[in-house]
Amino acid sequence: MSVNYDSFFVPRILLISDGEADNQTWQTPLQVAVQQRIIIDVVALLSQDERGRKTLEEIAQKTGGSFILPQDLNKFVTEFVQLSKKKQATKVEDVILCLDTSGSMSENYKGSSSKKINALKDAVKEFASKKLAIDPRDRVGVVVFGTHELTKVDVLLRPGPYSAENFQRVVDRLKAQDGTPLDRGLDLAIRELDLVNKRNRMTIETVQPIRSIQQFPNLHGTCGYCAATGKPQPDINAENWTFYEGVRKVHVFRCPRCGIVYHGSCFDRHITRGGNYGVCYGCNAILGVEQALQVQTPATATSAAASAELLLMCPNCNEPLPPAARFCAHCGQKIDADHQPVATQATAATYSAGDAGGSGGGGGSADSIYNPEKETLVACPRCGYSCQASWGTCPMCDAPLPRP
Repeated sequence: MSVNYDSFFVPRILLISDGEADNQTWQTPLQVAVQQRIIIDVVALLSQDERGRKTLEEIAQKTGGSFILPQDLNKFVTEFVQLSKKKQATKVEDVILCLDTSGSMSENYKGSSSKKINALKDAVKEFASKKLAIDPRDRVGVVVFGTHELTKVDVLLRPGPYSAENFQRVVDRLKAQDGTPLDRGLDLAIRELDLVNKRNRMTIETVQPIRSIQQFPNLHGTCGYCAATGKPQPDINAENWTFYEGVRKVHVFRCPRCGIVYHGSCFDRHITRGGNYGVCYGCNAILGVEQALQVQTPATATSAAASAELLLMCPNCNEPLPPAARFCAHCGQKIDADHQPVATQATAATYSAGDAGGSGGGGGSADSIYNPEKETLVACPRCGYSCQASWGTCPMCDAPLPRP
């Protein structure tokens, strides 16, 4: 079964540059980025005369990205790391750091005694660690551009799960060089995202339900969600087997691609978030459940008998609901006849399903790209995860979320 890449992933490039490009050919990869609906966030480390600002602002504006011009090096690190926050809370991100390592990066920044290249190294390390804390499934790669020599426009790290050791090796290799081939840097970042192949070849893997400890091969395992997020949950074994049965009445789910396993309750609440599909923490595969385990709505039931057997979850907190529920007994969310949340005064102004528009270019459905008008994001006060305010609690650590 095929699946839409843009329903689960957001492609981003974080471009850091400190001056004018060598030529105007950067317009060509910019057009490609717009066509492929890639968000490009830009951090400008410009010289005193701010040459190149128009170019960098145009790149951010045309792709729906953020443009940041920090006042000093301390603000550069802080504001660069702020971009580790997700552009859309419910989706996994494919991110390429596109770093300018031209000769001017060896200069001090606007009267400072610190060099720009050193601040860049600090920012890359801190960004990577913050990104892991937000969502371990996000993929981050690094490319650099700093000279006309083809060998110096390089992929330092291919997109993949975060590794502190890998990023330390990347930082050690960063050094200022000659030239500013922005066109080659952007082109390389776009090729590393490989969106054409990802969008054409992505499929859904049917997750394997395990309902008894006898079906579990080693009689012991660790939930992939709990391990990735540092949750203090017990391992999967005979002693606590039934405790983590999920809403779908399954104790454990297994990814058929990488073999990672999940508590049934973790899979229902955090992987699919009350729906039927989610992204695996082990391999980034799209995991879907078999037909008999899919969450439905009363509107999709084909008969009265089927309606009585509906598997329903609260769209706000993912707790189970009886078929005729009109509100959630766990969080109080009002539910309409088709199992949709009823807008309240607090939520009606921030989200409307099917809102048109979006801030990226190149068309696409309303749900395929970041739309800041579609959701209100708040930071979890405990773990910093970027959440939709309407969730009520953080899906990573269950802490109550602040009201927007």
